[in-house]
Amino acid sequence: MLSELQQRDVWERWLAAEMRANYFGDMATRYSHRQSMLTWLTLLSSSGAAFAIVTDWLPAHLSWIKPALAFLTAGLSLLSLVFQNQKRSFDCSELHFKWNRLASEYEALWNDMYAEDALPRLSKLTEKGAELSKTSTAIPYHRRVMVKWEDHVLQHRAPQHSSHATA
Repeated sequence: MLSELQQRDVWERWLAAEMRANYFGDMATRYSHRQSMLTWLTLLSSSGAAFAIVTDWLPAHLSWIKPALAFLTAGLSLLSLVFQNQKRSFDCSELHFKWNRLASEYEALWNDMYAEDALPRLSKLTEKGAELSKTSTAIPYHRRVMVKWEDHVLQHRAPQHSSHATA
């Protein structure tokens, strides 16, 4: 059985895990969209460069377009390589999954907090959360996105907490 303080700890860690799961899910989508956009821009600029090079339809005063498209393509490729959006999207997807699973485990503990094994389960979950927090530091933090998900989770979970606490 968990003490009142430990019960509050479970509740807060459950909410925090949900917030992080939503945050990393959102970030995975953002990185995926960025990669997709860079890929399409690279494709368009490289196609334009290839077309401009093999045709002679450009007037002499627009000859600067050929090298400009080639440099644009190289620049977009470099950005794609440096930003590593695809890797970050994958990493965020993994973290979304793991934080979501941890939130589910906290929810299960919340629903069974009077069990004899509740305290060891809380300790195990706290350790898992610490491990996940350590691996999460490789992804840049975006405060605005986290605040969005904090507000979302609190809006959806806070009423449940008060009704559960009075039951």
